Amino acid sequence: MTLYRQLLIVVLLIYGGLLAVVFSIEIGNTRSYLSEQQLSDVNNTTTSLGLSLSPYLEDQDVIGAESVINAMFDSGYYQQISLKLVADDSHIDRRNSRSIDGVPEWFTSLELFQPSAQEQVLTSGWMQLGELKVVGHPGFAYLQLWNAMVDLAKLFVVGYLATVLLLMRALRYLLKPLEQIQQQAKLIEQRNFGQTIPLPHTQELRSVVGAINHMSDNIAQQFESQVQEASALRQQAFQDSVSGLGNRAYFISQSKSWLADSGVGGVALLSLDIIEAIHVRDGFSARDEFIHSVGELFTTYTQQQQQLVFARISNLEFAVLAEGFDQQQLLQLAEQINKDLLACLATWQQYMPRPLVMGLVLRQKDETIGELLTAADTALHNARELREGFFSLADVEHTHIPRSQWKQLLENTISRQSLAYKAQVVNFIHSDKVLHHELFTTIEVNAQQYAAGQFMPAVEQFSLGAQFDQMVVEQAARALQSDQNLSLAINLTLSAISEASFLSWLVELAQQYQAVASRMAFEIPETAFLQENTQLEASLDSLREFGFQIGIDQYGRNLNSLNYLSRVKPNYVKIDYGYTAQALAEDGDSHFLSAICRAARNLQIVTVAQRVENQQQVELLSALPVDAYQGYVAPPQRFTLSE
Repeated sequence: MTLYRQLLIVVLLIYGGLLAVVFSIEIGNTRSYLSEQQLSDVNNTTTSLGLSLSPYLEDQDVIGAESVINAMFDSGYYQQISLKLVADDSHIDRRNSRSIDGVPEWFTSLELFQPSAQEQVLTSGWMQLGELKVVGHPGFAYLQLWNAMVDLAKLFVVGYLATVLLLMRALRYLLKPLEQIQQQAKLIEQRNFGQTIPLPHTQELRSVVGAINHMSDNIAQQFESQVQEASALRQQAFQDSVSGLGNRAYFISQSKSWLADSGVGGVALLSLDIIEAIHVRDGFSARDEFIHSVGELFTTYTQQQQQLVFARISNLEFAVLAEGFDQQQLLQLAEQINKDLLACLATWQQYMPRPLVMGLVLRQKDETIGELLTAADTALHNARELREGFFSLADVEHTHIPRSQWKQLLENTISRQSLAYKAQVVNFIHSDKVLHHELFTTIEVNAQQYAAGQFMPAVEQFSLGAQFDQMVVEQAARALQSDQNLSLAINLTLSAISEASFLSWLVELAQQYQAVASRMAFEIPETAFLQENTQLEASLDSLREFGFQIGIDQYGRNLNSLNYLSRVKPNYVKIDYGYTAQALAEDGDSHFLSAICRAARNLQIVTVAQRVENQQQVELLSALPVDAYQGYVAPPQRFTLSE
């Protein structure tokens, strides 16, 4: 029960008790007054009637005496007037019933008033004439007391209700600072910091509110400093300071993450030999200005196509990782880069006839990043030997399915609802609890299996993400309904969450399947939060209110600030594999992994390491601020979503 209700109930009980005491005292006084008034009236009537009857009794005029008694009985409110004549031992008796109009019977049955009676012996000299008895009727007293009680009760009820309303408003006003403190505590629990509560006038609450505000500001500053520290460490280790792009270490880590996903795509090496010419002719400032402009150009590419990764890996060379690209797309990208760079070289192109060359290579089988870079470097040297053109494509064996066939295969899979699934458990490091099972999709055609890393680029290219995700989410929700012990995490595609219609559909489905909300999680790639997306974040807030879990995949992959964490407030983040691989390598450096994990932990966000291969790596991670893990230490298992 809230403090407001407790105070309201206590005050109203005390006030009601006081009213009850006052009511009883007032009714008691009224009752005593009416009793005394009745007794006085009976005494006066007896005296007056005795004086009036004496002359008639002396003359033995019984009829006259009876007339006097009748007149007195009719003019007052008496229960009984009787006269016993001594001369002939006869009686004159007048009586009234006890029923009282306007007074409930239960009230008169309480016997609050006893009839007042008075007897008097009438004499003439020394001779007794008769015995007079007058009994007052309590009905008038009951009527007066009942009317007084009703009027007083009405007054007290109106006053009590008015007091209740005033007290409620007063308590709400006085306790408003406590309510604000409670809301602030909930915001802090939800990892919302930095909001200030207005200082109240009450001295005690003023100090408490001041302390809460100070604590909230300190937590916000600590989180901000933690984010800045993590960002600074990442930039120092993985960012080229001149271009603003990633450096060689960043490119290698992203490439390892891509290769671990069994993804398709290509790698390009771009050599801008004109950089040295600009340096020789115009100095360091002009060179750095040009490199910075190239970095801004490549950054716009990554914002438009999230599957692209650009890095400056040496003084003159840039590397490009094109996830999911086929040969045609890779060649189109090379043409676009050449066109845009020549536009940037408008004032410097005169310095050399061929300002840039490119070497391209497509991934075919299980090549390592070293093998791909070697092939790209060979293609780069071949491009320099060409008399015409600016790029060379490494000789590769074309074994991939054409992109047009991928589209048909995906459309057939969606229409037939014929996806195959695997599920991988995500375990907590310091307990036996399970966070969830991550759901992986595969397509099986003619005994051939295609992993998500192979067909997801086509899903994004042909804008099939919304249809694909709807199929997976609906099947997963039905499976959760049928299995109460199951918990699943589902990855949503970028093309799906960029569609307003899909987000609306997702919220409607969440309402329908709210019973499984605590066992269902939606994972969003970090790229979706690099720029504020009001509609996406509003939809995620709705899902969270229904009880669904929200996760961020590829956490830390991009070199942007981590401030989006306090805005999005996910339940967990899955750390980009590049940081985990660096920390788990021999003589590896775990500072960067620890920094980004602490930034999440400060907001009470669960951190998950991916692609953990053995128990030894789990033990290494247990010493770091990592909460959970998944990987081939517990490989994905075949999983059937039962209807």
